[in-house]
Amino acid sequence: MDIASRLSMLFGTEEHVHMRRQLTLLREEIINIVAPQGLFRFICSGSLGEGVHYPPSDDDFMSCNNRTLVVKTYMEALQSGGLLMVPSENSPGYCLLFDINPSRRENVIQVINGMPFLSSLLFKQDSLLGGQSIHGPCQSQELGGYEYDFAQCFRCSFWPDVAKSWAIRIRPNGWPSLDMIQNILRDGCHVVPVGDPDSSFRDHEWRISFSVAERNLMHSLNHAQFLMYNILRLCLKRVLNIMVPGVLCSYFIKTTIFYTVENTSVQLWQFDNIETCFKTCLSVLYDYVDQGNCPNYFIPEYNMIKRKVNDGNRQPVLNIIRFLHTVGIIGTIHICKEEIISDENLTLARIELKLDENFMRCDHFRIAIRFVTIISYILSKTEHISIAPLLCKISRLLRRHFTGVQSYIFRIGIVSCCKIMMNNLLNGNERNKNNYFLHSSIKCLLRIGYNVDVTTGKLTAATYMYLLGKTKSALSHIRRLLSEYPPYAIDNSPSDIKQSTYMDTMCSRRYTMDHKIRHSWAPPFAFHHELLNAYPLALQILISTLEQYTLCTLTYTYLLESLCYIQLQNSTAVKKSTRCLLYLMDDPYYDHKENITTEVNMCVGIIKYVQGDSQSACRWLGSAYTMKDNLLPPYNESLGRSAVIYIACMLNKLFYS
Repeated sequence: MDIASRLSMLFGTEEHVHMRRQLTLLREEIINIVAPQGLFRFICSGSLGEGVHYPPSDDDFMSCNNRTLVVKTYMEALQSGGLLMVPSENSPGYCLLFDINPSRRENVIQVINGMPFLSSLLFKQDSLLGGQSIHGPCQSQELGGYEYDFAQCFRCSFWPDVAKSWAIRIRPNGWPSLDMIQNILRDGCHVVPVGDPDSSFRDHEWRISFSVAERNLMHSLNHAQFLMYNILRLCLKRVLNIMVPGVLCSYFIKTTIFYTVENTSVQLWQFDNIETCFKTCLSVLYDYVDQGNCPNYFIPEYNMIKRKVNDGNRQPVLNIIRFLHTVGIIGTIHICKEEIISDENLTLARIELKLDENFMRCDHFRIAIRFVTIISYILSKTEHISIAPLLCKISRLLRRHFTGVQSYIFRIGIVSCCKIMMNNLLNGNERNKNNYFLHSSIKCLLRIGYNVDVTTGKLTAATYMYLLGKTKSALSHIRRLLSEYPPYAIDNSPSDIKQSTYMDTMCSRRYTMDHKIRHSWAPPFAFHHELLNAYPLALQILISTLEQYTLCTLTYTYLLESLCYIQLQNSTAVKKSTRCLLYLMDDPYYDHKENITTEVNMCVGIIKYVQGDSQSACRWLGSAYTMKDNLLPPYNESLGRSAVIYIACMLNKLFYS
């Protein structure tokens, strides 16, 4: 699957995004129709108005007073009774509002140098309702499980002088278009009640807001540009704000997108170049942080990060951006999937296994290889000590220093180590004490690797429980997997119908981003031919003769479920699981029909063999291959080697016949 399809699965297709925006605009119009006497106009701003619709996203509303305008000249203020904008001398993008008739708002007026000005702080406090709190220029409130931000504002009837350079600057790539610029200038802007933190008049200043213009610009982006904004926002929320909190915000990401789109050719912003676009945007953001200057898109003189970036946090932020640039989009998705654990007082000296500084600095692929090599060495040498505490320490250390791709590969390595130990545990050796420690270590690893993705950890845990004879526990893991397994999950190379069905189901607000990320990659279950003891006996014949190293996830899941029900002697449930297997052959959403048909026939044959029906087992296993002649002893040499081994094993009840 290409990267653009993966991103569309997480953030929505072009049709989904368009539908969200239309519904948001419709809701905005409905609210304004029922507003009392048209005294206020409500505007859906922020991520909601832009079409970004994944949690955690607040619903941002601007409540614009229709009775009072912000005007440019004293004469206009006298004639209309509006508020006169007095631009701030030292804070570009901020202003004071002179009230020509202060008696109407005495409780929110502050006299400065004998002049009555509308105080932003007093205005917010006066507008505060029960259950609300002040958050920047907004009053925040939680309603029905969602957080809403309401910003009381005033509309400007003109385009401010401080932003005039935006309207006339040269745009060689034609974005935004001249028509859009004219529409934005005609709509004007707003002022919201928040001041410049560095200003001595911060409690009285108002910020010039271009939220409506920004919404129009976001709607004009093509889908590749919109997806790029989403993935950068996800990087901010899931990586940057967790590793180095309080430095960057979503508005900086939006500014980065706007400047990058304006200064690059439209030919760059195609789905085939999505990786290049990602790295280009990260490079722009890197320069902003490195130089300590992120110019506002409409007012370039206003440096938005002058108070955010300092000598203490600049280098950590640059390191993270550089790392995201290195791993690319797919690596970034897996980084965002990880849970960043809290800092613990762990040092290399407290770990019995010596991990040198070079290991801690190597790239994530070497980390995975090195880790699995070390653990495999420990497993081969350790007989009478418990390695579970050691593995826990290593896992905490690695998850502290390496998040995202490294931690993801580390978890894949954990699952592989589980299978190594399951193979060692069930190889027939009578070492009870060592087996006890192996059991403890496997359980520790299974807890770490349980949420590698939707399938791998859960199927490994279910297989382990089945091998121990804990059939009901294995079934509980299988049921949880089937309840979380995405509809028509993305296994190998899905068809357009399959992707469309998946995205129609998953691109919904009720699914969290964690849920979408974990379900956007549901890999086939991988087998290791050299670790046959890590799988059920009935499946070992299948694994030993399969040329590929993977099996369709649902095929193996239903097979394992059937084997569990056979142990429980529940024939009705076995028939139900077998029917689910057979339905997979007729499922139109599987592209590789021959492969899935072969796998299903094999699995049904194994189920019949375990039930003691050798004749049906031979028929199903034989139908997995094309046989031109009847099979007669000695076995027909014209048949494929796999078919001969299969049927020989089944008829003679021998393993490795």
